[in-house]
Amino acid sequence: MSGGDVASVKRNVEGWREMVILADTVLSWEKDWYAAVTSGTLSVLFLFVWNQDPTMVTLLALLGLVVTILDFAIPRLQDKFFPGPDSWTAEKEKRLELICQEVVFVQTGISRLMERLSGFKESSPVMYMTGVTISLYIIAYIGTVFSGIFLSYLILLIALMMPGLHRRGLLKKYCASTILKIGEFVKAKKLE
Repeated sequence: MSGGDVASVKRNVEGWREMVILADTVLSWEKDWYAAVTSGTLSVLFLFVWNQDPTMVTLLALLGLVVTILDFAIPRLQDKFFPGPDSWTAEKEKRLELICQEVVFVQTGISRLMERLSGFKESSPVMYMTGVTISLYIIAYIGTVFSGIFLSYLILLIALMMPGLHRRGLLKKYCASTILKIGEFVKAKKLE
C-alpha cells in the first residue's frame, strides 16, 4: 500500500469527503442503531425495486441516472450543509486518510487475489478449470433456486454490514475458527 495510491484515492473523493466521513460513520456502526438504519434503508430500496419489477435495462438506466445526479449534486450540496473550512478539522482529515487506506487495502487484496488466480491458471490449468466449472455450476444452481433480486439484496446487505462487523470485532469473534481451518487446509495443501 503506497502513499501514492492513498493520495490518488483522496483526490478522487475530494468533493465527497464529508459524505465519505458520514457514510463511514454509518457503515462502521458508531451508534448501535446505525446497523438497523443500513439494513432498513437497503430493504426499503429493494422492496421498491421488487414492487416496481423494472426490466434490467430500465433498472440500469435508473441506477445510472441516480449516480449521475448524486455525482453532480453532492459536491454542491456539501458546501451548503458543511460551509467553510472551519467544518473540516484535522480529526476529519485523519479519518479520511484512514478510510482511503482501507479502500487501497481492499483494492490491493482484490488485485492480489486476481494475480493468484491467474498464477493458478498458469501452474495448474486442469485444477483451475475444474474449480471454476464447479463454482460456476453452484452459482447457476443457486440462481435457479433464488431470485436474482433476492441474491443481489443478500450480497449487498453482507457487503454493507462487513465494515461494522469488522470494526466491532464480531467477524474475528465468530469467524476466527473458520479462518484458522481454511489456513490449516491451505498450509496442508502447500506441503503436499
